[in-house]
Amino acid sequence: MAFIIIGLAVGVGTVVALRSLTATMEQEIGAQLDQYGANIVIVPKASSQELSYGGVTLSAATFDLRQLTDEDISRIKSIKYANRLSLIAPKLLGAVDIDGQKFLLSGAQLDQEVRMKQWWQVVGRVPDKADELLLGYEAAQKLGVIEAVKSADHDSMLHSDHTSVRQPELKLLRTELTLGGEEFRVVGVIRETGAQDDRMIFAGLPTAQRVLHKPGELSLIEVSALCQGCPIDDIVAQLSAALPEAKVSALQQAVRARLQTVERLSRFSTALSVVMLLIGFVMVFITMMNSVVERTREVGVLRALGFRKSHIVRIFMIEAALISLLGGLLGWAVGALSGVLSAPYFTETGAGAKPSLALALAALAAAVIVGVASSLYPAIKAAKLDPTEALRYY
Repeated sequence: MAFIIIGLAVGVGTVVALRSLTATMEQEIGAQLDQYGANIVIVPKASSQELSYGGVTLSAATFDLRQLTDEDISRIKSIKYANRLSLIAPKLLGAVDIDGQKFLLSGAQLDQEVRMKQWWQVVGRVPDKADELLLGYEAAQKLGVIEAVKSADHDSMLHSDHTSVRQPELKLLRTELTLGGEEFRVVGVIRETGAQDDRMIFAGLPTAQRVLHKPGELSLIEVSALCQGCPIDDIVAQLSAALPEAKVSALQQAVRARLQTVERLSRFSTALSVVMLLIGFVMVFITMMNSVVERTREVGVLRALGFRKSHIVRIFMIEAALISLLGGLLGWAVGALSGVLSAPYFTETGAGAKPSLALALAALAAAVIVGVASSLYPAIKAAKLDPTEALRYY
């Protein structure tokens, strides 16, 4: 019986530890891929017609354009899978004139924008008031807001893969800007990203709507739905139904890459778990067969005293179930502890595995099922023993 307990404990413990590690790694991969930003973009749906004559294109006419509004955000939050949407980032884009230069103004909920674009390195702070602005690196340079100063004492450190990259300190030369006839204060500058963000000016959404004279209007809405097991196709369908006059597009490449990575980890974990349970099944089966042989005489005595075959089977099955339950409990405890201790060594962020009640119940159920199933044939064989022959067995 000790062999059965140890065998089941090893099998169940391995499966529990493996599933805990896999779940932790899946969450880490999902969190890292979430940092790449939105994977669903919602823009106004419009019809257009190209005007040309003699092979010369003159212009393109756009019609049936329905502008997105603030009310569409509440419609997005009303879909069935709204709880699968990690971020909703509405934006209003428009051109503004500052000091005789044209810039693209982006009005957004900046707290959501910073969460979505985690590669941003903001010098200063993110605006939280109506009269504050956040500038991209190139825009800040053109407006004379910053000056790059190389300093060994005040270098900014950007950490990536345990290595450091030094960047020059940014010195603010001016903080006051006039935008749309209103005075604003620059409170933050985004370090150079190499993307379009470097040439943009960012303000709060209500501020941009007021400056661009577009109250309640939106240019686009970015949605991040890179959660574990997100049904992207269903989410896109629900968003399209909620916003019939908008065009909903999913960045399928990013979504598919993430889902495939997570699915591969899950399949590997499942396959290895099945192998470990099969090994446990064989181990319990062999041990129970040996137990029947060793207790042949005992079975003969019970049968001679009037025990029926069903009684013998029930005795062996109850014994197997209790022993399997004990092995499952021991295996879950060892596996959960192993997962917690080893998870930091298998993840880049050092995230730890958390014990799961669902995994504990599944481990106990699997142990009992394996133990009972592998003991069924030995129990039936024991019940079929002839009492006379069994009593003469030494």
